[in-house]
Amino acid sequence: MRKKIFRVIIMTLGAVLLVIGLILLIQMSMMRSSIIEVSKKAGSRVEEMSKEAMSIQAKELLSESSVGRAGIADREFSEFLKAIDLIADSAEDIYLFKDRYGINEFRQYDEADMGEIVVYTAYGKDVDPEDESIKNEVDLISNMQGIMMAVNESTDSMVSDYFATESGIFLCAEAVSEYNVSKNGEPLFFEARERPWYIEAVREGKPVFTSIISDADTGKQALTCGIPVYTDGVLRGVAGAGLYLDTIREDVDNFHVGEKGYACIINNHGQILFSGSSKGELSVSEDMQADLRESPNAELKALALDAVSGKAGVSVIDLDGQEYYVAYAPMETVGWSYLTVLPEREVSEPSRNLVSELFRSNMEQRDFVRSSIFRSVVYTVVLLLVVALSVAFISKKFAERLAAPIVMLTKDVSALEGDTLDFSWDIDTGDEVQTLAKSFESMTGRMKQYIRDITAITAEKERIGAELSVATHIQASMLPSVFPPFPDRKEFELYAKMDPAKEVGGDFYDFFMVDDDHIALVIADVSGKGVPAALFMVIAKTLIKNYSKSGTSVEDIFIKTSDQLCEGNGEGLFVTAWIGIIDLNTGVMTYCDAGHEYPYVIHADGSIEILKPQKKKLPLAAMAGIQYISNEITLKKGDCLLLYTDGVLEATDADNRLYGPERLEAVLSDKWTDDTKTLLKDIRADVDDFVAGAPQFDDLTMLAFRLHKLTGEDGS
Repeated sequence: MRKKIFRVIIMTLGAVLLVIGLILLIQMSMMRSSIIEVSKKAGSRVEEMSKEAMSIQAKELLSESSVGRAGIADREFSEFLKAIDLIADSAEDIYLFKDRYGINEFRQYDEADMGEIVVYTAYGKDVDPEDESIKNEVDLISNMQGIMMAVNESTDSMVSDYFATESGIFLCAEAVSEYNVSKNGEPLFFEARERPWYIEAVREGKPVFTSIISDADTGKQALTCGIPVYTDGVLRGVAGAGLYLDTIREDVDNFHVGEKGYACIINNHGQILFSGSSKGELSVSEDMQADLRESPNAELKALALDAVSGKAGVSVIDLDGQEYYVAYAPMETVGWSYLTVLPEREVSEPSRNLVSELFRSNMEQRDFVRSSIFRSVVYTVVLLLVVALSVAFISKKFAERLAAPIVMLTKDVSALEGDTLDFSWDIDTGDEVQTLAKSFESMTGRMKQYIRDITAITAEKERIGAELSVATHIQASMLPSVFPPFPDRKEFELYAKMDPAKEVGGDFYDFFMVDDDHIALVIADVSGKGVPAALFMVIAKTLIKNYSKSGTSVEDIFIKTSDQLCEGNGEGLFVTAWIGIIDLNTGVMTYCDAGHEYPYVIHADGSIEILKPQKKKLPLAAMAGIQYISNEITLKKGDCLLLYTDGVLEATDADNRLYGPERLEAVLSDKWTDDTKTLLKDIRADVDDFVAGAPQFDDLTMLAFRLHKLTGEDGS
């Protein structure tokens, strides 16, 4: 019986092995064909997807670049227009309220003052300088000298700024040259009413920019702008100025994208004004008169029409026999358009290289599959022979081996308890017992790893908690917390408060007497969180106070502090900050801003003023060598100054809406009579009502200062 059973087992196993061998051979052959076919299809699909992805990414990047650089270039024209608007506003006020103005004598100058900025008058060809009405009008507009000098000196690229009256008087601020020096004391004559900027401004009735011209003195490219001035419907004249375009031209010349990409600017007539290409369809023509809207290149013509109409977009067009990506964006102030140009081959080249590499890889894969299948066939035949020879022995031991592993597995599993989770299975049974054992082995391994992970996470949380505790202590200990801080000083009151968020940040405030007559107010926000930000805050606060105590001006305080913070700033931290030093004898406050939120001044009559500096500057330690400038305002009796960090305006509710300046100004308008402590509490209460329990991730820091009287006054 045992022989029959043994024989049946041998025959059955032999048949099974034969079938398995045939199936393996067939599957290997099918797998080889399938792998090769899939590789070919994958290569084609990768090529298509790569080209499409490269094109989409190139269009997005070029579009963002054009919009961004158009905005940067247009900003110079916007600031230029604002400067001229100041002159126009001044002229309008002078004509409306003549009785308020006296006579502002003109400075005398001659050839010895060459290059120095002065204000002079000239007259139209039909104007009699000795006419009494002309003299009176000259005396009236002489009051514009101050604003015209200030505008000229504050705008680096400005050629000159001027105001031409409808009666023929020309008032101009520019550098002394041979063209504006009077000969033998005789009047200067210049017919401004015939200039394009005057004619076009009067015709359009609004601000206009003229075409580009070459400056007579320097030969530099420049353009002019005019703004008409009316009072009671009567044309009084045109305010204008000339602007050098060196910065715009250098920006275009120095801009590069990829290896051959460049930029150009076209005006509202489709004419190329500046270009980074010296030849081709997008180069500057000799007379700059070629209109791209009339180009024989239909694709370029369509793009120019869209660009001139103020649209933004990206097109793929043919230029000089090659395909290019061209992105365009409007420069809204001046009506021009900024174009970014990139050869198509620079976009598609990576895709072609990828496809070539995939083809080579596919060939290698095909050869590898072929050799692997051959080896597999050999190994399979050898394995079948070995198995066949082993069947007899395996059959004899089958019963014993079937029971033994189960007993051993039961014993090993029963030994698993407490912290003892070591389990391994080295016996190769080749059946469900081995699968079950390996499952236990895998499970215990995962459990051990899970325990290690939980331990590591717990340790990390404890470390972070300790770090945040240290940072919180550093932050709190550095801030003044005793109020009133100067009980013997009745000239003012102040109160400050910082409410930290869940994560420790770098907000801080400070106030101290520089001397008996001056008090310094500081508020700042360090980038980053945790101990690095807290330590950086300590350094910044110490430097600012030390430099302030030494009698340094506010701009030098920030310049020196920024440069010193840059030294060894490996973490790349920076500080937005604001400092103001108030003279308690006069109420004059000199202040400096380093990229911080603009303070508010709530005047004694309840009106609110935002203290915006002349120019926005970078934060402290953003880069070395930053030059800061000071600003000045005079605080009156009863005026209140509010300083705050971005945690106030950027507080968010459950719908992720910002608190914003409008709500803050509403509180200031309603609670402006409160003392400083109550005012800060009212603001905080309004913020809490707005966020309604939503979690906040930034510190909320405020400082309020109210001037009750000047030193020496009785306070009445």
